[in-house]
Amino acid sequence: MVTWPRAFPASGMSAVFKQTPEDFRVDESLDFEISGSGEHLYLFVEKRNLGTPQVADYLARQFKVDSVAVGYAGMKDKFAVARQWFSVHTSDNIEPPGFPQPDMPGLRLLEATRHERKLRRGQVRTNAFTVLLKNFRGDGWADRLDLLATNGVPNYFGPQRFRGDNLQAARAWLEKRRQRRISNFIKGLYRSVLRAFLFNEVVGLRVEEGNWDEPVEGDVLIAGKPSAPLWGRGRSQSSAAALLVEEAALAPHRSLCGSLEYAGVSQQRRAQVVFAESLLWEKSGDEILLSFGLPAGSYATSLLREGFDLDQGVHAGEKLPVRQVEQGNLLERYGHF
Repeated sequence: MVTWPRAFPASGMSAVFKQTPEDFRVDESLDFEISGSGEHLYLFVEKRNLGTPQVADYLARQFKVDSVAVGYAGMKDKFAVARQWFSVHTSDNIEPPGFPQPDMPGLRLLEATRHERKLRRGQVRTNAFTVLLKNFRGDGWADRLDLLATNGVPNYFGPQRFRGDNLQAARAWLEKRRQRRISNFIKGLYRSVLRAFLFNEVVGLRVEEGNWDEPVEGDVLIAGKPSAPLWGRGRSQSSAAALLVEEAALAPHRSLCGSLEYAGVSQQRRAQVVFAESLLWEKSGDEILLSFGLPAGSYATSLLREGFDLDQGVHAGEKLPVRQVEQGNLLERYGHF
């Protein structure tokens, strides 16, 4: 798996991460108020050891609607206990079935209401995380967590995005996309993998140069902090020193950049720095309980890696068989993309 440099020196601390789904909890909050009426049924569910697309497909079957009638705001980790919203386009007189049901263990309905519009990707204000780290070893954990809370961390896309051979599969598709017919859903996932890789390459070089968290000449700022490109069509908005770093980081990947542009993806920007909201911690024996919030699209693993060497067991290195990719089950197996 591809890795990128850490912003802070290794702490010498280690812990076991995600030993059970209950060790990693996430609660989603939306960036708008749900009205309570409308043609879209909104369901707030708790899922355990289930991928977001698995739940979406299940809801489509339960309500006997096409998959496009089901919406969600973001992917949540599969090996976790996650609470998130789904919407289903249904008639006003249809009520949700009770959960859990025998064919979908691990799914529980927490709340049902209605809204006028379908839930769309990206409509997340914050994801609130509760993480239990086990078998902790080392010293100075409180100082390190205080450092991360104060300075923020590189806003890398996390290892979930590149798990197994996802990056290699995405590259292979891009090179032969005219010969390989796959669903629009999987095309979108492949593009997101490739754009995430290029973004991390730029941020990684800024980390190596020691200016990932402070503007240099020509930076495009988001909330006062530097940003990096999510690659696609259009010229980079950066200039001067910031543009030189981008060009240097992307020079080995010119063919990949060109292919993404030709595939019709529009260039965007993403913040290089992310701050955890209300980062709190408590230690008991060899366990550390953390709670914090992150904005939509940011990864808890990118925060945790700056504090600890994490043993993630089989969930970090499991490979994805090519047949499953072609069948469109990429996220069904891995959950958070």
